[in-house]
Amino acid sequence: MNRARITALWLVLISALWCTLAQAQDAGVAQGGVTSDGSTGSDGSTADEVPWCPEGIETLAGSVCAVVPDSLPDNVPRTLVIFLHGVVQPGSGWQHNPIRGMGAAAKRLGFALIAPRGRRGVARAEMNDYWAWPTSSAAQQQHEAAVIAEWMEARRILEDRAGRKFDKVFVFGFSSGAYYASSLALRGRLPVDGYAVFAGGAAPYTRPMMSHVRLRPPIFVGYGLKDKSAVKDCKKLAAALRALRWKHREMAVPKAGHTITDAQLREAIGFLRRS
Repeated sequence: MNRARITALWLVLISALWCTLAQAQDAGVAQGGVTSDGSTGSDGSTADEVPWCPEGIETLAGSVCAVVPDSLPDNVPRTLVIFLHGVVQPGSGWQHNPIRGMGAAAKRLGFALIAPRGRRGVARAEMNDYWAWPTSSAAQQQHEAAVIAEWMEARRILEDRAGRKFDKVFVFGFSSGAYYASSLALRGRLPVDGYAVFAGGAAPYTRPMMSHVRLRPPIFVGYGLKDKSAVKDCKKLAAALRALRWKHREMAVPKAGHTITDAQLREAIGFLRRS
């Protein structure tokens, strides 16, 4: 076989492999899984070229994505989930797969979803331009009131449309969004009915400080044992909650990495609705 034919054959094989990998990734999203922060990679476009919300998902004011199933079940509390994304490089579209996955879960498990956008300039120095959440005290003083007001306005819009209020409101955080969600929970910052943190979350405050928090909604802590970046923090958070007798549920998935599994989502929604 001459060199030209060998080169052509290699090009065909490489193209086929690329297509197979792309199809496998899309299939995982279609099944409702939520992938890690950077799994989709950067497409090289600018922030203005990539809409924040994925195609087919409604955008409310402030680039808040919203998914409301055609009908919510009557046999469980009418539920709203506020989903906090991980760090997102501007223009990358990293947020699309997690939001699509949560949107699919909303339809499957019967809850309404809002997925707001974080702020730029609040992450650590090397990611200062990324979309993230105000986890530091200084960033919280500067941005938190406006961030939360944006969520509450999105909630109001959905409740006004339906003509009724949600029975339960939960905050779900993934990766760096989980660290911010746990900060909100451990400061008693929001009058919500529960929290779920996945592949992240921490107890950055001393137990005596945490023991003074009066508002203690239940917390679900989910992580994968193959997640090298967050598993230790998740275990420490669960240990702190146990020590404080703070109602919580811990769920570790042996073969999962930096992700949210369908089983964890089901368990989180069920646990928080029952609590």
